[in-house]
Amino acid sequence: MVKKNTKKRSSHRLSLFLICLLLIASLVISWLFWRNVYVDSPRFNSVLFLINNEPKSILSGETLSLHPQDRIKILNVSTSIFFNIDIRLEAKDFDAGSLKYEEMRLSDLLNEQDLFSLQSFRIWIKHRNKNLGFMDLKVQLYAEDWLDKSNRTIDSAKRLSILEQGYHLIPDDRGLRQRLIDEYISQKLWKKAASMLEVLAEKDSDLEIIGELLSIYRAMSDKDGMISALKRIIALAPDDSDARSQLAEILEETGNITMAIEENQALLKRVSKTEKLPIYKTLGYLYSKTGKDKNAISSYLEAVKLDETDANLYFNLSYLYEKIHQDEKAYYFLEKAIKLKPGDEEGLLKLARWLSSKGDFSDSLKYLNDILLKNPKNIEAHYLTAQIMEKQGKKQELKKVYKDILNLDPDNETVIYNLGSLEYESGNLKEGLKYFRIYSKLHPKDISIHEIIFDIYQKLKDEEMAFKQAQILVDLNSKRLALYQFIFNYLNARAGFDMIIDIMEKGSKSNPDQIELMEYLVFAYLKTGDDERAIKQMEKIVQIKPADINRWMQIAKLKEKNNEFSDALKAYKKVLDLSPNHEDAQEGYLRLRLKGIQHE
Repeated sequence: MVKKNTKKRSSHRLSLFLICLLLIASLVISWLFWRNVYVDSPRFNSVLFLINNEPKSILSGETLSLHPQDRIKILNVSTSIFFNIDIRLEAKDFDAGSLKYEEMRLSDLLNEQDLFSLQSFRIWIKHRNKNLGFMDLKVQLYAEDWLDKSNRTIDSAKRLSILEQGYHLIPDDRGLRQRLIDEYISQKLWKKAASMLEVLAEKDSDLEIIGELLSIYRAMSDKDGMISALKRIIALAPDDSDARSQLAEILEETGNITMAIEENQALLKRVSKTEKLPIYKTLGYLYSKTGKDKNAISSYLEAVKLDETDANLYFNLSYLYEKIHQDEKAYYFLEKAIKLKPGDEEGLLKLARWLSSKGDFSDSLKYLNDILLKNPKNIEAHYLTAQIMEKQGKKQELKKVYKDILNLDPDNETVIYNLGSLEYESGNLKEGLKYFRIYSKLHPKDISIHEIIFDIYQKLKDEEMAFKQAQILVDLNSKRLALYQFIFNYLNARAGFDMIIDIMEKGSKSNPDQIELMEYLVFAYLKTGDDERAIKQMEKIVQIKPADINRWMQIAKLKEKNNEFSDALKAYKKVLDLSPNHEDAQEGYLRLRLKGIQHE
């Protein structure tokens, strides 16, 4: 009996112990739960994603970059909250919470229209309404996607827009960048292509990049850009003779002659002997352009050593030696040039001109004849031939040359005049008149040419045409007295007294001291019965020639005739003062005194 009670007590104690243990465990768990949920500051640690079947942990504040086609699921959110009670995920315009329940393609959660733009979402991890932390989700396409889309786009403007948008989002992708540059080039948007390449060139001095930049500047005809690119190429590859040659050429084109010379000189040191010829020719030209004639000569002489068959080199040397007044050398090289290029009219003409200047007319004419045999229309050769004929006094030959020139240049005024003069001087008046008439039409107010024509008509006894020329000369205010003599005689013979008056009055205005014109007027006035104006002209004459007895007698008689007795008496008295024994004056004076006319 005693043994049985002992077992019951033991069992009772064990039960009591277990109950106490459970009570204590319950209290501890309750305390821990309360402490984690309500007491401690909650924190967010990380999120474990499953991305395309591969796990990836993202810490608080980090960024996860994804492609729209990635499959994604949230496996775990690590926080300090017991069993993540009241933990939730929140993002604007993105259902982040759905990723905790199933694996999804990211594009299913995005707006399809925004797939080709950078989308960024900030996912907040919240405990109730409190932010525990965040992670950023960045969604964008790969460069290959942009390239593929552009390749499938036919419209060039849209294709360019796609490439620009992709490059803006992925600026470090070399393939996308190069594709955009190529598109700029294909659409001839040179400035945009150049701008991108310039940025690349600053980051990376790569010959390929600068070479492409050079091509673009060349397409743009941007000389400054080309110079800049070529200088950079030469800096990277000093022995690149092609680049240096291009640089020298562009510098020359832009007027940077000194720099072009420097580049050509540098080029000489880097090329083979056979390649130096064009450089020496260029240097000769550039030096001559800057006025450094001796340097130019040295360069051309070096070029001659490499090529003795280039006539232009000798022409250039001839010109330069002539310029520095070394005529013998100039003539020597000019002859060498002509031997190499006998058909060169300009060279032959230059040699002929040079010989003519030396007085070697015979050889000069020989070259000129060679020119004119091949090209009768070479007017410069005709001009030089004419000059030589004139110096030699060969007037007949000179006339022929002038006629040849007129056939080629019918409006040449100088030749027309000279040909007229030659014909006139040689007695061919009609031929001379023909040319002078042509010249007078070109210069209708040239008094001297009308006077020549007037003389020719007089010599040809063509009074009518001479008179017409005389009228022209009067209108041009010619002061030639013989002209008025002819007009008077011509009109007097035809009783043209009124015309004499008109012409001589105009002539007297421009020649107020010409007594002969006054005499013509007196004659014409008397012929037309205009005694009053005749007397006025005679009074002008006696003012100039106060001792002219005949004019005083004419005045006296006309005054008496017109009953101006007092003035007539004075005129008779003036004659008697000059010639006391003048019978007509004595009679007239006495006659008027007997009439009772007194001196005033």
